[in-house]
Amino acid sequence: MAVRASRPVVVTAVVALVVTMLALASAVVLRIQRDTASAAGHVGPPAAAAGSGQLTCGDAPCGVLTSLPVGDATVELLAGDGGEHGTVRVLAPGSDIVLETALADLGVTLTQRSLVCTEGDTSACLVRGDRDDAVVGEVFVARDDKWEAVERPYVSNAGYLDLVPAGRDSPEIVLATYPDCTGNADDCAGASVALRVFELDGTSRGCTRSYRALSRLPDWPDVNLDDDALRPCG
Repeated sequence: MAVRASRPVVVTAVVALVVTMLALASAVVLRIQRDTASAAGHVGPPAAAAGSGQLTCGDAPCGVLTSLPVGDATVELLAGDGGEHGTVRVLAPGSDIVLETALADLGVTLTQRSLVCTEGDTSACLVRGDRDDAVVGEVFVARDDKWEAVERPYVSNAGYLDLVPAGRDSPEIVLATYPDCTGNADDCAGASVALRVFELDGTSRGCTRSYRALSRLPDWPDVNLDDDALRPCG
């Protein structure tokens, strides 16, 4: 014979179920808010300067978008509200190096995914962001314990720009282009794409052949280009 639970036990179970559902709903809302903030270039608390006061990005205090360890240093990407006026700060034992990016003058918006770094005999970081359906980036290189900007922007109108470890002493800058089409990604939808490879000093190493889409590249999205995969750029 089935035994019916007493009323207090049933009420307690219902209350527990409601509390659990509310907790799950709150977690979902918080995750959505966090993802939305990341996409919108939300920054953290204001970043203090090495001496006193606060660092400024444009007319507003800088906040930390993201940071990455590089050797014994930590590289921070700072920005003002909305991911504008980016600044790179390198925190290393005994030093605090602040480098402004040229991306602010180019109208580039930064997010928490804008910073990528590689560590090696020559360490480097790439700061990249979106502007008018293109990806624009700037490279910062560590030489003799000093960090400096490589004074040229890199622009991909085909939606791919990255800092790729190479089988050499230094990483490489790799970007996607439309070799047979001028314009942005919308203008060139369906056009063939190619990758162009640069050394850290901006010297072009060459280009790949054209592919129908980036996804057709060998081993995509893990870009690893041998010398025999490159040819002079047209």
